[in-house]
Amino acid sequence: MTDETRRELEAIKSELYRLSYRVRTLEEQLTRESREPNGGATPRVRPEPETVPAGATPRVRPEPTAETRVRPEPSLAPPPPPATPLDEEAQSFERVLGGKVALYTGLTLLFLATAFFLGWAWTQLSPAGRLALGYVGGALLLGLGVVARERTERWFSDGLMGAGLATLYLTTWAGWERYALLSYAGAFGLTGAITALGVALALWRGSETLAIVATLGGFSAPVWLRGDGGGAPTNFFGYLAALNAGMLAVSAWREWRYHQLTCLVATIALLNGWAITSYAPEYRRLTLGFVSLYYALFSAAYLLPDALRRRTTDAVSLALFLVASLAYLLAGYALIRDEWREYPGAFLAAMGALYFALGWLKALAKDSPADAALFTLGVVCVAVAIAVQFQPSAQVVLYGLTAAGLILVGLRWQTRLLYGFGALLTLAAVAAMWSVLIEPIRARVVLLNEHGVGWLALLAGGGAALYGLYRDMQARPQSALDGVFPRSALAQLIAPALVIALAWGSAEQTLYAFELAGRRGAPLAHMLVSLAWTLIGAGLLVGGVQASLRGVRLMGLGMLALTTCKLFLYDLGFLQMPYRALSFAGLGLALIGVAWLYSRFGTVEPRAN
Repeated sequence: MTDETRRELEAIKSELYRLSYRVRTLEEQLTRESREPNGGATPRVRPEPETVPAGATPRVRPEPTAETRVRPEPSLAPPPPPATPLDEEAQSFERVLGGKVALYTGLTLLFLATAFFLGWAWTQLSPAGRLALGYVGGALLLGLGVVARERTERWFSDGLMGAGLATLYLTTWAGWERYALLSYAGAFGLTGAITALGVALALWRGSETLAIVATLGGFSAPVWLRGDGGGAPTNFFGYLAALNAGMLAVSAWREWRYHQLTCLVATIALLNGWAITSYAPEYRRLTLGFVSLYYALFSAAYLLPDALRRRTTDAVSLALFLVASLAYLLAGYALIRDEWREYPGAFLAAMGALYFALGWLKALAKDSPADAALFTLGVVCVAVAIAVQFQPSAQVVLYGLTAAGLILVGLRWQTRLLYGFGALLTLAAVAAMWSVLIEPIRARVVLLNEHGVGWLALLAGGGAALYGLYRDMQARPQSALDGVFPRSALAQLIAPALVIALAWGSAEQTLYAFELAGRRGAPLAHMLVSLAWTLIGAGLLVGGVQASLRGVRLMGLGMLALTTCKLFLYDLGFLQMPYRALSFAGLGLALIGVAWLYSRFGTVEPRAN
C-alpha cells in the first residue's frame, strides 16, 4: 500500500467519523422532541382575521402541514479538526520508519543470523541437523507470512514470505557448496521446487515482490550449481529457456514490469558471465540458436499481451523491448560475423526486414508507439547493414536512395518517423560521399566509377526529395513534419548540396575523361568545365524565374559568378587561343541573357492571395 493510498484512507476514516457524530446528534435531538408536548412541534398561532373590503374575494391561507412546519435547527458540537498535511506526512513517515524499515532491518538481521548460525553449525550439529534447521527456519517464516496475511498489511506478510524463500535458497546453497551434503541432482531439484513455490505464493498473493525473490533465486542457481555436464552449455541454456518461459508467462499475465526487467537483466548477466568464462567457437551455432530463442520469448512477453488485450503497447514494455533488441543485435552480429564472412551485413538486413514487417502489422492494429519503435529498429538495422556490408561508394548509393524514399513516403503519409529518418540518412549519404572523395578513382570508366555513381545517386535521390518537398509545401503550408525538421530548412540544405554535387561531379568526370584519353590538363577540358558551369548557372536562373523562386535564382547567379572567377583567375593564364575567346564569349552571352531575363520578367515574387 502506497503512502498516497494510506493518506486517502485516513481522510475517508475522518469523514466517516464526522458523519457518524452528526447522525448520533440528530437521533438524540429527535428523541428529545418526541418526548415534549405535541410531539415537540411548534404551537401554531392563528393570525387575526383580515378585514376584507366590500366586493373583494377573501384570501384563504393554507393550513400548515407537517412538511411545512419549521423545526429548530439542532445544535451540533463542532467536529474535530481535520488532520493537516503536515500531520499526515509525519504519520506517514512514522509508519514507514516503524513499519517497513523496522521489518526489513529485522529480516536482514535474521537472514545474517541464519547465515552465521549455519557456519557455526558446521562444528556443532550433525550433518542432518545442519540443513534441517535451515529448512525449518525457512518454512517457519513462510508459515508466519501466510498466517499474518489476514491480520497485517500486505508488505509485512510478503516480507516474511520473501525472507523464508531467501532462507531456503541459502540453506540449499550451503548443503551443496559448503557442506557437500546434497548431490547435484538434489540441489538442482530443491532449487527448482523453491522457485516454483515462490512463484505460486506470488500468484496467490498477487505480489510482484515475491515473484522477484523467486526469480533471483532461480537465476542464481547456475552460478553456484556447477557439476554434471563437463562445461557443455546445453543444460545451462535449456535451464535458462525453461526458467524464462515460466517467469515471463507469469509477468505477462499479471503485467509485472519490474519482474520482466529482473528476468532481462538476470539473463543478460548470466549469458555474459558464461561467455567470458566458458565460450568456445564450437558453441557458436548452439549459442546463437538459444540466444534467438530467449529474444523471441522476451519479445513475445513485451509485445504480445497488449496486442491480445487490444490496446497500445505500454511504454515500459517498449523500453524493455528496445533494450532486449539492442542486446540481441549485438550478440547475434558478433556470433554470426565469423560464420558469414562474405556477408557480414546479412544478419542485420534480415532483422531490419523483420522489424519492418512487424511494424507494418502494428500500424494496421493502430498501435502507434509499437510501430514507431519497430520502424526505428528496422531503419537502424538497414543503415548499419549497409555500412558493414558495402564499400563507401555503394553506401552513398543506398543511403541516398533510401533517404529519398523515406522522405517521400513520410511526406505522402505525413509520418514524422520516416521523414525524420530520411533527413538523418541524407546526412549519412553526404558523409559517406565525403569518405569516397578522399580515395582516388580506380575504375577506368567515366561516370560509372566510384565517384561517379555516388554523384549520380546524390543527384537522383536529392532531386526527388527536393521535388517532393516543394510539392508538399505548396499543398500544405503547415505540417506536423515541421516539428521534426522544418521542410523549408531541409529543402534549403538539399538544394545547395545538389548544385555543389552537379558542379563538382561534372568537373571531376570531365577532367577524368580527358585523363583516360591521355590528354590530362588539356585546355579543351577546362573550357568544357567552364561551359558546363555556365549552363548550370543559366539553367538555375531560368528555372528560378519560371517558378518565381528567389533561392534558385540566387544559386544560378552564384554559379555564374563562380564561373567568372574561374575564367579570370585560372583560365585567363592557362587557356590559349581560340579556347580563351570561346570561354569568354560563352560566359558573356550567358550574362547578357541573364540581364535580359531580369529586364523582361523582373524579380518580384508573386503575392499570395
